[in-house]
Amino acid sequence: MSTTQQHALPEEARQVDIDDFYGRLADRGLRYGPAFRRLRGVWAHGDEVYAEAELDGAPSGSGDPDDTPGTTPAAAPGGDGYLLHPALLDAALQAALVPDLDRDDSTFLPYALRGVRLHKAGARAINVHAVPGQDGTALALTGADGEPVATIGTLVRRAVTPDQLDAAAQRTRLLRLAWKAVEAPPSATDQQHWAFLGTDHIGVTGALKSARSSFDSYPSLAALDAALRQGATVPDVVVVSCTDQDAPVRSAAQRALMLVQEWTADPRLASARLLLVSTGAVAARAREDAPDLPGAAVWGLLRSAQSEHPGRFVLVDVDDAQDSGRALVAAAASEEPQLAVRNGTLLRPRLVRCPPPPRAARLTGTVVITGGTGALGRLLARHLVTRHQVRHLVLLSRRGPDAPGAAELSDELGALGARVDLVACDAADRQALERALADVPAPSAVIHTAGVLSDAATDTLTPRRLDKALRPKADAALHLHELVRDPDCALVLFSSVAGLVGNSGQGSYAAANSVLDALAYHRRALGLRGLSLAWGLWDGDDGMGSGLTAADLTRIKRTGFAPLGREQGLALFDAALAGDEAVLAPVRLNESALTDDVPPVLADLAPAASGKHTDTLLTRLAELPDAEREQAVLEFVRATAAAVLGYEGPDDIAPDREFGALGLDSIGNLDLSRRLSAATGLRLPATLVFDHPTPVDLTSHLRRLLQENPS
Repeated sequence: MSTTQQHALPEEARQVDIDDFYGRLADRGLRYGPAFRRLRGVWAHGDEVYAEAELDGAPSGSGDPDDTPGTTPAAAPGGDGYLLHPALLDAALQAALVPDLDRDDSTFLPYALRGVRLHKAGARAINVHAVPGQDGTALALTGADGEPVATIGTLVRRAVTPDQLDAAAQRTRLLRLAWKAVEAPPSATDQQHWAFLGTDHIGVTGALKSARSSFDSYPSLAALDAALRQGATVPDVVVVSCTDQDAPVRSAAQRALMLVQEWTADPRLASARLLLVSTGAVAARAREDAPDLPGAAVWGLLRSAQSEHPGRFVLVDVDDAQDSGRALVAAAASEEPQLAVRNGTLLRPRLVRCPPPPRAARLTGTVVITGGTGALGRLLARHLVTRHQVRHLVLLSRRGPDAPGAAELSDELGALGARVDLVACDAADRQALERALADVPAPSAVIHTAGVLSDAATDTLTPRRLDKALRPKADAALHLHELVRDPDCALVLFSSVAGLVGNSGQGSYAAANSVLDALAYHRRALGLRGLSLAWGLWDGDDGMGSGLTAADLTRIKRTGFAPLGREQGLALFDAALAGDEAVLAPVRLNESALTDDVPPVLADLAPAASGKHTDTLLTRLAELPDAEREQAVLEFVRATAAAVLGYEGPDDIAPDREFGALGLDSIGNLDLSRRLSAATGLRLPATLVFDHPTPVDLTSHLRRLLQENPS
């Protein structure tokens, strides 16, 4: 802070986090690029705001999410030639918005400036003092020498809603999955112990023989267990072939689930990595096919397992399994949890913004919607009639005309000039679906919105719960693929971004939706129309998200996503129809959450690192006398638990109350264990909270472990 600003700043003023400031504005739909992130410090005293801004140096706070990661301009574009540089003037106006951030109902934007006077030209740094009044906010801009630079008698602001801000930028929230080349790391040495597990369906063992001097083979985990009991060395890397295109999707997913559960339950394998190899489970190149639909289900399930158990699983999809030995060794040495190998090159997946389509698209003719009487189906049906002027809708659902609100929906759309057929049909029943579609004359589009959540951590997920998610989503999509073969009929699949990111606790849902994404690529390779929309969570209390708890919603927001408003979602639907991608993710980003511990697939969307240093728990403890360390660990445990549960702060976590009574479920337990592991450097078991059920018990356990394992 400049000397002048120090004298002007009241002692009671609180400092405003610059990173949080720009992130919160972005969450409201107001994004500032790096050239206009010129604030260097902001302080609030009541409704008065004090701020510093300068042109020179790197942008303040987080980088512009639309910029290429790792590239930030050193300064705003030249200040020469301006009486008052636009970036400095805008920084002053930004400072005046600080009091509005605590208002949840709307965002305020600068609307008019009155009584503007320039006192000194060519400033490259300013101090700002904003004072609200009855008619607006008065602004005084001074230089580092304390001399006046400019004054604004009144800044008039206007309120806008997030939806209004989003209206001009809807399409920027269409994401696509891009596979980017990654430099191969140094190969692991032969001192690492490798093993192959199970049946080799694609020739992986031959590839390993060409790349490694030796490795063990075990037909099953039971065989590996028997060998370890007899004194065999615990492998560092265990390779599994997860491609068996003769296997049904459900069987492949269930086998993978059993493998994951047995693997994570064995403490002897805690430091080993399980490397699962597929071929054709993902489309990593433009116009590439993804015919391995069972493998796609495994990828979805394992993405969630990776979120729940970081560092323990690696997914690799290869184009030529028999010539992939060196690439597999490199993949195991990489820090990337998911990779594709194409022509010997390692590729990593990243969600990136998709350029907006040049024009909007409309659906015409007859449109079929599965899940047509559900919350999304009803919303979409109204939109197709009012926006697309569709005049014939066929709404399929399990209860058809007997579904709640179905008759009212039909009457409403009929009054708008549309014919609506309500058909009772379980889309997961192939014969019933075939009969229903036989009565539809040449549909122009079939939109698959049906789906059911069946959330549980992979450790506790059962085959029955896995089936509950697969049946309405994946089974129905596969039936539609077989029955909708007209190249002029679009098959639009409502998938979920959970399948791309691998949300903790959503392994079954991720598996089902990954099948839909792969199916869209596969259809296009066959010359058929296919589009999978990997939606983020929709706002509202009547959809699939209505059963989510507060802790569930907190976890989703921490992954970097916020609920989509209905108008936002429908605008993204229209934009996606006009694009040329097989898979798109229509989402609303929560950019302020894309800071620490971002899933790798979201890394390119995360703002540039702010340069802040975050101390680990070990660093904190090293600075304290031994008598204070127990209390420090307890406060850290309570603060971490509060973050996991979405509480305001550690004071909401009673030291002697059981975590379960506070709302911690099995997914939250994994999250808490992972965070504590990262903070302490300790490898903590999945049963951590069950074994030590209160913050006090857990604190005593962690203190003991830290004393036994000093860093």
